[in-house]
Amino acid sequence: MEKTMQNRSDIVTNISLLVFVVALAVLVLGLFPFTDNFIVQSKTYFLFIFAGLVGLLFALKSMSKQAISLLWSPLSLPVLLFGGSMLASSLLTNSYPQESLLGMGGVFIAGSVITLLGGVLLPKNAGSVISKSLAVIGVLLTVSSALQLLGYGPSKLIEPLLGLALPHTIAFNLTGSSLIALQVLLVAVVGLIATILQTRFISKFSAVVLPILLIGIALHGWSLLPGKPATLILPSLKASWSVALDAIREPRSALIGVGPAAYANAYLKFKPLWVNATPTWNIQFSQAADAPLYLLTIGGFVGLASWLFLLVRMVSASKQGHHDTRPFIITALACGLLQLFLPSNVIITGLQFILLAAYLASEVDRLTLFKLKAPSLSLMSENAQMTQASKAVAPIYLVALAFAIGFGTLLFFVGKGYAAELALHRGTLAAQKNDGIAVYTNHQQAVTINPYLDSLRRQYALTNMLIAAALSNKTDATEKEKAQVGELLQQAVREARSATALDPTDAQNWAVLSQIYQNMIGVADQAQEFTVQSYVTTIENDPTNPALRISLGGIFLSQEQFAQAATLFQQAAEIKPDYANAHYNLAVALMKLNQFVQARASYQQVLALVDPASEDYTLITKELESVEKIITEQTAAASASASQAKTPSITDQTVSRAGQDPLQPADNDVQFSPEANLESSAAPAL
Repeated sequence: MEKTMQNRSDIVTNISLLVFVVALAVLVLGLFPFTDNFIVQSKTYFLFIFAGLVGLLFALKSMSKQAISLLWSPLSLPVLLFGGSMLASSLLTNSYPQESLLGMGGVFIAGSVITLLGGVLLPKNAGSVISKSLAVIGVLLTVSSALQLLGYGPSKLIEPLLGLALPHTIAFNLTGSSLIALQVLLVAVVGLIATILQTRFISKFSAVVLPILLIGIALHGWSLLPGKPATLILPSLKASWSVALDAIREPRSALIGVGPAAYANAYLKFKPLWVNATPTWNIQFSQAADAPLYLLTIGGFVGLASWLFLLVRMVSASKQGHHDTRPFIITALACGLLQLFLPSNVIITGLQFILLAAYLASEVDRLTLFKLKAPSLSLMSENAQMTQASKAVAPIYLVALAFAIGFGTLLFFVGKGYAAELALHRGTLAAQKNDGIAVYTNHQQAVTINPYLDSLRRQYALTNMLIAAALSNKTDATEKEKAQVGELLQQAVREARSATALDPTDAQNWAVLSQIYQNMIGVADQAQEFTVQSYVTTIENDPTNPALRISLGGIFLSQEQFAQAATLFQQAAEIKPDYANAHYNLAVALMKLNQFVQARASYQQVLALVDPASEDYTLITKELESVEKIITEQTAAASASASQAKTPSITDQTVSRAGQDPLQPADNDVQFSPEANLESSAAPAL
């Protein structure tokens, strides 16, 4: 019986090692081009699935051994605290935490699960196998990047599946960017060099693989140089520091942060004004310049402290660990040290936790292993001559079953989230074919599958608005189609408001709601009032964006409220002085207010910012000439009036004042039939 149980346990252990190796390869090299953001989403959702499989394997091994085993090490507490802090931040910062749990928050939690349970599942040689597998994966990554450089890389295979044009240069990378690929190769090289230094022996494997990895590092390092194909724009360290300090001003956010899904929102709200003078002024970064500032913003001091605690424990383990396992913890430590200076990403984060699990498995003989075994029961006959021993395995099976159900539920919800992204992508493909009905149907399906993601609600709202616009522009629209226009607009408002309810700090949600209300001005009552209110909220969440003030000013301008429009255009020009559009709109508003001298100054500012060879420069020059003519005429008229002025007689004064007042008051959405015909403009640009 014991031998059978051990054999079953060994089978689970070997399967677990295979799963970890495959997961490592897929995490770095795997792509599933079935979603819009297919690189990041492929790896993110795969990491969730991998964590679920680890949980199921843990339950299976517990049943096979009839015991619940948990490994405790100096790394266990910081890993547990870090995962717990990310879970708390996800659940407590938003009433609808799905976006956080399906993003980086979920990545950190999944990584913690992989480390805590993986150390029990893997065999002792897992560190060596994982380290060599990473080196081989690095070689494959280098080869794929070299093929990309020659124009024959993976993008040639993926492009037909995706339906989008991809760059056939080294700018396209299986990891998502050359920077991430460079980090993966550096980690692989650190692992090999640490092994060589520890064993004082260069194996044939290392002698062949190491030069290839170094070539890959040189290749990706070259591609990241300024002016090269894979040059990246990274967030500013100074701006990231400013955002972090402003985001944690309140006690609650200082403790648990703003939430893993809210960094992009925090960046828009708190980025310093001087960023508008840089080339990255209109980029919404979803990561800080490095992991510590990112974790401080999204997880507060608790999240950052637990991560630093883990890093310190890893450094300690690299110094005190057994010489046979030291290369494995050093390799994992390399992942953490890279994130000290670079933005976090799914691959390096997942790689770090996989390496930690392999290290713990290699150290299992020197660590504490807690076991919850089935109790033994002995039954004796009355004459005490016969005994029968049995184990009460039911409690063990129940605990293991609870683990299996829990992780099975996790996989179910992850599958639902991915299914919604698949539906959204089908809508994107339909938009490329100008198939408005398919766009509508797929976006509706995405919202139905996962109604708790504001991005899906926002996209569905835009789809409703664009289809309504297409139907209203039809010259031969039927009565049914005319009725559908109103229903679609109502649905658009409903979905956009749902998006703002799911994430009220996301400026994009409010911007879409503003756009929808703006399209309803003149059609629906109070549409202008709602438009203004929505734009004001958008500006509150993105205060340094000059385009928002220009859009709101345009509404006042169209309603002939020129003073309010001029004020907003002036604010836009002050926020970004080199924004020609702001100065031009200000000039137009000042012209309406008959403030021609000030308008001339704004036009001159536009000319200083516009390319002299452009058509805009010629147009602005003509408008400026018209303003100059008006000012000249007014000056001449004023001079003529001054020269002809005389003091009136008593009679003239009495007549001229006669009659003057000395105190002058200054879920049943629209269903389209398959034969319905929508114009190509109905398909939204995604």
